[in-house]
Amino acid sequence: MDRISLLTIALVLALAALVTALTVGPRFALADTLFSDKVQHALGFGGIIAPAAFLRPRWLWVLAPAAIAFGGLIEVAQAYVGRDAELSDWAADIVGVIAASTTAILLRDQLARRGLLRGL
Repeated sequence: MDRISLLTIALVLALAALVTALTVGPRFALADTLFSDKVQHALGFGGIIAPAAFLRPRWLWVLAPAAIAFGGLIEVAQAYVGRDAELSDWAADIVGVIAASTTAILLRDQLARRGLLRGL
C-alpha cells in the first residue's frame, strides 16, 4: 500500500475516533455556543470523509455509505449514553458527507487542472 493510501486511512480513522468521542462523550458547553448541533454534525461527518474524498476519491463508493451508516450507529449509541438521539442529527451527518465529498472532489479537480497534484 502506498504512502497516500496509508495517510488517508490514518486521517479517516483518527477523525472518526475524534467524532465518536465528541458525539458520545460528555458535552462541552463551549461547543454549543460556536455552532448549532446540526452544523456540528455536518462538520464532523464531513471532516471524516473529506481526506478520502480529496486523496482517494474512488474509495468514496465504500467510505461514504460507511460514514453514513456510522452516523446512524452514533445516533443509536447516543440514546444509551444520556445524549439525544435524533433523526435530524443523522440527516445532518448525511448532508455533511455529501457536502464535504463534493467540495473535496471539486477542489481536487481544480488543483489537478492547474498541475498541482502530480504526486497524487
